[in-house]
Amino acid sequence: MIGSGMVFRRFVYRPDRVTRKYACVWLALAGLVGTMTAFAQDVAISVQMSVPLSAASSRKGDMIAGQVTSPDSLKGDTLQGMVSQVNSRGQASVTFTFNTLRHGGLSIPVTATLQAVSNSKGVPGADEHGNALRANNTAGARPVSASKIGGQLGGLLGGRTGQAVSDAGSDVNTSGGAGAMQLAAAGSSLELAPGAMLMISAKTNGNGPALENLAPAAPIAAMAPMANPRPVAAPPQMATASPAPSGDIGGQPDLKSTKIEFLPGERTIFFEDFSDMAEDEPPPHWKVREGTVELRTGGGIRELYAEKNVHLTSASFDAPVNFTFEADWTGGGQMVWEFLDGKGGTSLSALVRGEPNGHTASLTVNGSDGKLGDGGIETDTSKPVRFSIWAQQGRVRAYLNGQRIVDANQVKFDPVNQLRLDFAGYRPNGLRLVRVAESAPDFSTLIGSAGKYVTHGITFEADSDRLRPESAAVLKQVAAALARNPNLRLEIDGYSDSLGRAERNLELSKHRAQAVQQVLVTQFGVDADRLSSNGFGADNPVGSNDTPDGRAANRRVEFLKK
Repeated sequence: MIGSGMVFRRFVYRPDRVTRKYACVWLALAGLVGTMTAFAQDVAISVQMSVPLSAASSRKGDMIAGQVTSPDSLKGDTLQGMVSQVNSRGQASVTFTFNTLRHGGLSIPVTATLQAVSNSKGVPGADEHGNALRANNTAGARPVSASKIGGQLGGLLGGRTGQAVSDAGSDVNTSGGAGAMQLAAAGSSLELAPGAMLMISAKTNGNGPALENLAPAAPIAAMAPMANPRPVAAPPQMATASPAPSGDIGGQPDLKSTKIEFLPGERTIFFEDFSDMAEDEPPPHWKVREGTVELRTGGGIRELYAEKNVHLTSASFDAPVNFTFEADWTGGGQMVWEFLDGKGGTSLSALVRGEPNGHTASLTVNGSDGKLGDGGIETDTSKPVRFSIWAQQGRVRAYLNGQRIVDANQVKFDPVNQLRLDFAGYRPNGLRLVRVAESAPDFSTLIGSAGKYVTHGITFEADSDRLRPESAAVLKQVAAALARNPNLRLEIDGYSDSLGRAERNLELSKHRAQAVQQVLVTQFGVDADRLSSNGFGADNPVGSNDTPDGRAANRRVEFLKK
């Protein structure tokens, strides 16, 4: 089983961390495989795994993926496939295929065979626990001579010298049908963590373009520096990324029919919007290692930007077991978020990335006992994407732009104390907002017992009373409570922070409260006589207006029982 502290820790491959001895091994390996693939007219490809392979936690049908690190013509592409068989009894093994190469906007069907493996620590021929590994390939992809040359590589895979890498034998079908790859361990366990490297040989399967003729895919353009960088005041309401609304009703998005269900927490535990980060200074709430970041500002936006991979560690905080996490990001790079407990162990981890095609975002979430789930959405990753986690009573749900991707129950983990982030892997990334909060209580329960419900889950466009689609989750709870209790009457109050003109903040808070009232009446069918609204600007702050998290707490909507 992969230890909790190892999940994703070395996901981004760094040659400087591999010993000179193993570097020489890989150079020799590349030369041999290059000779072999030239004969077979295949392409030798190095793949860094994005998800774990485990005889204990992988299941038949699980999707797998890896990032191509060489050759240069395919660097940054994604290889995708599926687990086809797992054996956890006796000699542990995992059988899988890589069948699709994502190259720019193309999805190219491929046939691949396995030549060598290295664990996430750079040790050839071994899994995470040091167990020797043997690679086998089924019929369908290798020419006969590949097995003969592969025999020279057997010792590097942890087997006996002269032990063949491929067990396909001389009766291999070379017609191009898809073959499967198998990793078998010398013992009863087999674990490869994200960051493990596979050397494979692949070729196009079918009528797709020949891999050896592909030109490097056009990289996703990095965000150009914003004109006239200058400090920009944070907007009165927390800016959030959202999918396009399904339509407008009376100037507001259609919130009743939206499928967004993520409910942000209320009591803010950790907040970052980089509003107190100065130009040419590191972010004050993050420790930066092994890379550089910069602040990009303009047009009301503040964004922490990294061109290349960098490691960030947040300040410590104390989050309850029931918490929510939100992060707004841009770009086509890869982020590995680790949610650390008070002892530095990994309670949860998540790999979030924009695919090279520029219109796909994907997500994989892991717990201490293995993968909780994965998936993706179609979206423009040059625009802000929101990644969210909702942990409640042992249930962990993960979202991209409000769409539920992962939903796992009976998940055990220690309370989160800190965030660690491997940022901008492979391609640039921008980060605009991070928020950790205590999970929100049920609206009906709290309004009935306390007569008041405070929410930060109702959000608006910057300097506007137009609601954002992710506000739907809270509004649906409010509407349901009103439907269940015909005698319930509510006052809706809007509040802002103290940035900007007091008159404008007061006016905007009133308009926003009215917008909430309007949507409940026009879209959810609530009787207008049961609702009233008011706005109070920056009055009655619940946090300090001198800090980012205090200002975030002050930007809120309150419901009062009348």
